[in-house]
Amino acid sequence: MTNAITLINHASLLIQLGELNILTDPVYSWTIAFLFPRLQKAGIPFRDLPPINTILVSHTDYDHLNLRTLRRLRQRSDTDIVVPTRVGPYCTMAGFSNVVELDPWQSFNKPGIRITSVPAKHVSKRKPGDPATNACAGFVVEANGRTVYFSGDTAYADFFRDIGTRFRIDVALLPIGAYKPEKWFKNLHLHPATALQAFEDLNAGHMVPFHWGTFWISDEPMSEPPAMLRVEAERRGLLSRVHILRNGERFEF
Repeated sequence: MTNAITLINHASLLIQLGELNILTDPVYSWTIAFLFPRLQKAGIPFRDLPPINTILVSHTDYDHLNLRTLRRLRQRSDTDIVVPTRVGPYCTMAGFSNVVELDPWQSFNKPGIRITSVPAKHVSKRKPGDPATNACAGFVVEANGRTVYFSGDTAYADFFRDIGTRFRIDVALLPIGAYKPEKWFKNLHLHPATALQAFEDLNAGHMVPFHWGTFWISDEPMSEPPAMLRVEAERRGLLSRVHILRNGERFEF
């Protein structure tokens, strides 16, 4: 049975492990927070999405938790949706009843799949008055004899080594964009070099980068993150294990 990663757009990826389809941070809207327009189409049209078994939402930022998209997905099916603690009410607003909230290192199990919440270094404040909580997470998905790590938004931190010690990761999905100006983003996001350092810390087999090319939400040119990643990966001798996908492209492993 096929194991594959397809980049849909931004932080929306389709993880296929055997017969299971897992969707991360789904965003199909034409703008983010009514401010940032879409510059590329989604790589998989919404109507062409396969049946989704599980949705993962890493935090509440508008470019990761999109209520309009979640409502459209709920109209298709009331699938499981896994989120960090305190994010569940947004999913309930979207109509989901199978909402699973996880603290860091807590796991959700059902036949054929295990999902573990892991730390992320990020702050998510969706609207004025929200507390600066730590309700941000990555997820490790184990199914069909394979392990995939989806980081969500995160800056570099020591926990990548811890994750790599606890899990044998086949594919790490890591963000590489939204890093300029550095004084704003250095404690919120990875950039190409720190993403590769995280990849090495994780001791993962392969890396698929995301969080670039669809929405212009920071100051670096849209084409800069993958170009920098390619140069740095070649310098580190990692290029054969780094798979830079365009929207709609697929990596099988």
